[in-house]
Amino acid sequence: MTSYPVPDSPDESARYAATSRLASRLFMYLTVFLFFMAGGALIYLSMAIDEEQLAHDKADVLLALEDRQTQIAIALDDYAFWIDSYQYTYGAVDHEWAYDRDNIGPSMYPTYGLDGVFIVGPAGGTRYALLKGELQDVNLEDWVESDVPRLLESAREGSREDEVATEYTTVGGVPAVVSAAVIRPDSSYTQFETLSYLVYVDILDGAKLAAISERYGLTDLRIGVAGAKGIEEPFVILATEDVGDIVVQWQKEAYGRHLLINVLPLWGGVGALVVFLLIWLRKHLFHASQAVVEVQHALKLSERRFKNLSEISSDWIWQSDTQQVLTYLSDRFEPLTGLTASEWLGRPLSELLHYDPSILADIAAHGAGAGRQPIACELQDGEGRTRYCQVFACEFRAGGELKGYQGTVCDITREMEAKAQIEHISQHDPLTGLANRHRLDRFLDERLRTEVSGDQPLFVLALDLDRFKPVNDTYGHAVGDQVLREIAKAIQGCIEDRDMVARLGGDEFIVVATQCKTPQDATRLGQCLIDKINQPIQIENHVIHVGTSIGIVAAPYHVLTHDALLRGADIALYEAKSQGRNVACIYDPSMSERIMERRQLEMDLCQAVARKELRLEFQPRFDAMTQDIIGAEALVRWHHPIRDVLSPACFIPVAEENGVIFEISDWVLREACWNAMSWDNKLWVSVNLSPVEFQRHDLVQRIQRVLEETGLSAERLELEITENIMREDSEAILTTLSDLKALGVRLSMDNFGTDYSSLGYLQSYPFDGIKIDRSFLMYLDHSVRHEAVVDAIIRMGHALSLNVTVGGVETTEQLERVSSLSCDQVQGFYLGPPVSPASFKELLCDDVSR
Repeated sequence: MTSYPVPDSPDESARYAATSRLASRLFMYLTVFLFFMAGGALIYLSMAIDEEQLAHDKADVLLALEDRQTQIAIALDDYAFWIDSYQYTYGAVDHEWAYDRDNIGPSMYPTYGLDGVFIVGPAGGTRYALLKGELQDVNLEDWVESDVPRLLESAREGSREDEVATEYTTVGGVPAVVSAAVIRPDSSYTQFETLSYLVYVDILDGAKLAAISERYGLTDLRIGVAGAKGIEEPFVILATEDVGDIVVQWQKEAYGRHLLINVLPLWGGVGALVVFLLIWLRKHLFHASQAVVEVQHALKLSERRFKNLSEISSDWIWQSDTQQVLTYLSDRFEPLTGLTASEWLGRPLSELLHYDPSILADIAAHGAGAGRQPIACELQDGEGRTRYCQVFACEFRAGGELKGYQGTVCDITREMEAKAQIEHISQHDPLTGLANRHRLDRFLDERLRTEVSGDQPLFVLALDLDRFKPVNDTYGHAVGDQVLREIAKAIQGCIEDRDMVARLGGDEFIVVATQCKTPQDATRLGQCLIDKINQPIQIENHVIHVGTSIGIVAAPYHVLTHDALLRGADIALYEAKSQGRNVACIYDPSMSERIMERRQLEMDLCQAVARKELRLEFQPRFDAMTQDIIGAEALVRWHHPIRDVLSPACFIPVAEENGVIFEISDWVLREACWNAMSWDNKLWVSVNLSPVEFQRHDLVQRIQRVLEETGLSAERLELEITENIMREDSEAILTTLSDLKALGVRLSMDNFGTDYSSLGYLQSYPFDGIKIDRSFLMYLDHSVRHEAVVDAIIRMGHALSLNVTVGGVETTEQLERVSSLSCDQVQGFYLGPPVSPASFKELLCDDVSR
């Protein structure tokens, strides 16, 4: 038994008593100090938990808004960088294509939640507006409180990198996100001053905020414009230049404060108990010093345990022995994991969380000095789902001896899934699931940097679908999307696992083939792709047929950089299309010169009308019997500043591809009608229509508008149409021709006899006349058979009550022959070549005097 010193005298007893009282006071002061220190640590821990939760909520809010902006930007990229959007919105917007066929129409609101969809012209004027899926007459600058010219400028700059412009604004005082992109046919197109813009407006209303709140576990999420007074936490400020600070607020979940409220009564009770014990200990200090020592030891041990736990912000708490076998699991373990604590106590922590035990021991040994170092791990919850977690750990010691480990586990599954989703969206095409341009660029850079050599080449195949546009026009955008998904599966069925397939937008695909060793291998792969894509596709009750043209380029044979690879593949693709489509063509350096020349021609052509470089010439048409002038055919010429005068054959095909044909056709129609107004009222003018003009549904309105502007009577205008256009969509063409005929204009089939089905067209369509193709006159002078064919055509035309014109008459003999065959009208260089408007007027005067 331990003995205590006993004083020998009253003075010594007094000194001993004073010393004891001093020691007890010091002990009491020290204990009170430690108690308040521990209380302060608890308060600090509670505040830290609240601050961390606030930071976590702010990150979730920003992540949610960024995720929504990303999805809208991808949708905007897909619609804006689409050649169909360019063709149907260049100049006047084709409302039938955009709204009635729902390409950029009512489904934009339920599908993407877009409150506003606008098409804005190059000068900033609104040409097309949808509000909540309904067509409205609204100006974008009047509807959104934003600097629209600055936004369009940002979109124009971003278009060079295939990016869109996005900023925050307000609509009617409600915060919104406005996004804009240039509408262009492909990434090489740089003439932005003639291009329109596609603008999406996403109003962050209560329903959308409620959806974001539910998805990210936020409470009472709301958004508004900051006022003059201070803003209370929690909040996130989204700064704008036009409408002030947009503030996002929500209800704060103060878990630390709730913890403090629940613990404080218990803490007060502990404090009262400590005071009672101190008084009792002071009275019995001399008779129970050993008990006091033990109590002090217990308090220090408790203090150390609490201090270790207070350093770790937890979801659920665990404790183990030195072998990392679980000895304690907090109450939150079961509701958070769906597992039973009793089933896991006594089992290794590594069996529950699947981590390396040696790593935990090493981190726990350095925990206090190294800060919070988490261990990434996984947990199978009670429903068998994998949960991603972080383990925090530290050592638990008593008397310098290691007694075990303790720490917390934080569930980060939601954050990991959100990051994975954002990563997938940023790297994949949302429609087909294929790689997008960003992932393609990274893949090409990696392969070119590490794996490309003469023995291991890299082939890039650029695919563009043939006959895909009529699918969208006929069956709608939804069926077109399903076709694209089926095409994506077909392409993947031809490639190896290490190869990549990417969709660049619209109907453009890229295949990066890493297993092809020679150009012959790449050609065989291209043929496989053509065969697969040519297979019929069953969509609902429709059987759809599409094809593809393919351009092939290789590194290091042709080019060495990924930009050059894609550019070379596009050039080879263009060559494949020019060879008749549905073929694969390997890149050759000579192709670059031709494509550059064509690109320059396209850019010059876009400015030709504005620069007044186009001219009209009129080739007279004569009565076959009297040889009097009865009208003229309008022929356009391009007075190019460098290439001199170009015939229509040199530039009309280019105009048809890039959409300029509509502007040129309007100019030709208007000029031809204005000139005809200065002729005798009996004379008519003939204008050729491009097949491309029938792909838009405003042809009748355009011609009616020109007739109204110029005042020319409809019966004096003849429209010449080539018969091959009627094979595209015969029912739609018949409707358009009938509407044109209802205007009162004359309809003539040009180049008659070059198509096997011409007779069927004459019986089905409302034509007034035919023009026999000049190829029938080439051997008319030397062949009785050709004369019989021409005679049969003329007789057939007359039997159908049609005017018959013979074009290409170049000799006296040809004129005499066709006149003897009783044709109605003749035209050709022998009678009169194309001349300027002034010269044609002189011909008219001479004809009258004659």
